[in-house]
Amino acid sequence: MLTPPIPRPSSTSAQSQRILVIEDNRETRQWIAETLLATLPGRVIAQAATCAEARETLFGPAAQPPGLVLVDLDLPDGRGIDLIREIRQARPETLAIVITIFEDDQSVFDALAAGADGYILKGVRSEALADQFRRIEQGEPAISPRIAQRLMAHFRNMPPVIAHKEGQMVALTAREQEVLRLIARGLTMVEIAAALGISQNTCATHTKAIYRKLDISSRAQAALAAERRGLV
Repeated sequence: MLTPPIPRPSSTSAQSQRILVIEDNRETRQWIAETLLATLPGRVIAQAATCAEARETLFGPAAQPPGLVLVDLDLPDGRGIDLIREIRQARPETLAIVITIFEDDQSVFDALAAGADGYILKGVRSEALADQFRRIEQGEPAISPRIAQRLMAHFRNMPPVIAHKEGQMVALTAREQEVLRLIARGLTMVEIAAALGISQNTCATHTKAIYRKLDISSRAQAALAAERRGLV
């Protein structure tokens, strides 16, 4: 689940500069935005306090899709998990990362199952939050240490049946393995297509096949699958 810094192509540079913070508490939202600007200078930070405001920013007629969305789970008019599902469907190139106070198993696994690309806890110092933002910028999965420990404990206690059929690991084609490896490194669909010399449609087809075969639904799960297969 480790990835080196990945340069963004010019075609997606404008989108990669935009970040949306979805958080209902004004002081917390401002703290997140200020930490982002101090850590990643030059970014354009949009803010939303409700699901309705977030949907307008993400999908409205004047929407300028962000490259990164930070989503609180508990919002006044809905659930952040529902927003993550909508982002995965309509904006698959956008990173959707949970930022919350909730660290229970239900919240963590529901968010990852919905397609969250990471899970950050808010109850930390600004320096720790800034470190998470730097990791995101470098293409690394954004997982707070306590959440990573919880995930590892969960999978250690599970029987080794994930992504297996009749005791055998589900087979991926050579091309699918290449795509999975690059997904785990944090590349976007545009970047993967360019790196492999294939069209974006072909890349999307391979990605869908990988997710279907491995029964996964997010980049975080893809990174874990790639690590298990020795691809990263």
